[in-house]
Amino acid sequence: MVAVAIATALVAPASASAAPPPPKPHPSVYAYVTSDGGEVHAIDTSTNTVNPLGTFSIGGGPDQVAVTPDGATLYVSNAFKVVSVIDIANKSIIKTIKFEQKDPPDILFGMAMAPDGKRVYVAVQHAFGGDKVSVIDTASKEITGAISVDTPEQVAVSSNSKRVYVGGKGGVSVINAVTDKVIDTIPLDERPYAMALTPNDKRAYVTAFSGHVSVINIAKRKVTRTIADAGPLGLAISPDGKRAYATGVDTHLEQGRVSVIDTATDKVIATVLIGESRPEGRFFRPTHVAITPDGKRAYVTGSYEGKGSKSGTVFAIDTTTNEATPITVGTGETRGVAIGQLGGKGGKGGKGGKGGKEGKGGKP
Repeated sequence: MVAVAIATALVAPASASAAPPPPKPHPSVYAYVTSDGGEVHAIDTSTNTVNPLGTFSIGGGPDQVAVTPDGATLYVSNAFKVVSVIDIANKSIIKTIKFEQKDPPDILFGMAMAPDGKRVYVAVQHAFGGDKVSVIDTASKEITGAISVDTPEQVAVSSNSKRVYVGGKGGVSVINAVTDKVIDTIPLDERPYAMALTPNDKRAYVTAFSGHVSVINIAKRKVTRTIADAGPLGLAISPDGKRAYATGVDTHLEQGRVSVIDTATDKVIATVLIGESRPEGRFFRPTHVAITPDGKRAYVTGSYEGKGSKSGTVFAIDTTTNEATPITVGTGETRGVAIGQLGGKGGKGGKGGKGGKEGKGGKP
């Protein structure tokens, strides 16, 4: 009878009061924002507040920021002459990657992380020549290559990490990331500022100081459309590829704005005004923008100008309603912004195809 009782207990259903298994942890998505106060701030995108990770103090003048796909490491261009590598979990600088420090030094501009997480590309200008795109290997955290490009500004990398696009003097340089060679240049009528690729890598959207946005057909490697007065500064494309967001200033209202572009028609379908206008004493001049992996929010950095000016603000835009919410972030002007998913991997990159023949007119 004892044996039967034990067997019955082993096969009996669990009590209704038994605790359910704990839910799987949900990866947190953060917007990492640099501030000229010498800090990197982590904004929890679910609450639009600086989250418990707090602030990373790195000193100098942090500018551009990129995050590895696993959400573990930040690369921050600092004081325009070094790249600081930050371990997010430990809140510590684990490496300082130095560029040319002699007078005149290298000046760092745009920076982009390859979707496969293996490389970081940094646009570097030098007063006496030697302009280039430096290649940082994320395994060794060392500069392992340099690709000559005239006055590079911003960098974008294809979803399969095999092509790098660099805006600079003369247009957009196309780099084979396998050979680290410039294989073509897409001409533009003016010098580009910011650039982003659609998720399928078929088009690139490029801003310029005139306020026009150029649409590049990647396969044909030429500009196929120009969107007038859409925004001269930062630009990002939603993960589904349906919307492009370009930052600028409404010159009539003297107020910060973000133009929402429908990529199916390449027309501005909405304008999001952010901050006050200059007649009220100050206005927000937006610079960079980044979008969360679910496409629900866009985060815009920049600075206040005018009477009673203040710094330390990021605007979070609800992409469904186009409502903009200000977030207080430290005390310094906000600069670069990147989205990272802590506890999970970043967005999926496209599958890499077989390498085609290089040269003009070849496959992008």
